[in-house]
Amino acid sequence: PLLGVASPLVASMWAKVNAASVMQENMVNLMQVDMLQLGVLQTQMDNLSVQATLLIGFALSMWGGATLKPLLEDDSQICIWKTWYHLAFAAVFFVTIALCISCGGIIVSLVLYIKQAAQESALLVSTGAAVANTRRHLSSLNRLFVVSYASFALSAVLLIVLYVGMPARLPTPYPALERAHM
Repeated sequence: PLLGVASPLVASMWAKVNAASVMQENMVNLMQVDMLQLGVLQTQMDNLSVQATLLIGFALSMWGGATLKPLLEDDSQICIWKTWYHLAFAAVFFVTIALCISCGGIIVSLVLYIKQAAQESALLVSTGAAVANTRRHLSSLNRLFVVSYASFALSAVLLIVLYVGMPARLPTPYPALERAHM
C-alpha cells in the first residue's frame, strides 16, 4: 500500500525534474543560438569597419600632397583660384573628403564600442537583448557607411572634374610664346 501511494508522488516529482531539465536545456540552446547570431552581427560590423578604414585611407590619399599641391598652387594649370566655379568645385571636393573621413572615423569608433557593449550585455543582461540592440546599431552603421561611401564617390568625381573637366589654361602675358611651344 505504501508503494502505491508513493508511486504517483514520485512520478510527479520525477516529471517536474524532467520538465525543469528540458526547460533549462532549451534556454541554453536559445542562448547558444543568440550567441551565434551575435557573432555573425559582429563579423558584419568588423567588415564594415575594415571597409570604412579603407575609405579613410583612400580619402586621405586624395587629400594628400601629390593631389593637393597642383590644386593650390596659383601658377599651376589646374589651380582652384582661377574662377569662382573652380573654387566652388574645390570647396565641395574638400568638404566631401572631410565628410568621408569623419564618417569613417565615427564608424570605426562606434564598431569598437558596440562590440564591447554587446559582449558585456550578453554576459550580464540577456543574449536576446544584445542581439536586438546590435542589429539596430548595425543598421545605423550601414546608413553612416552609405554616407561615407557616397561622399567618397562624389569627391572622386569632383577630383576628376577639377583635373580634367575644368578649363586648365592660365592666361599668359605672352601668347606668342605659348604658340611656339606647341
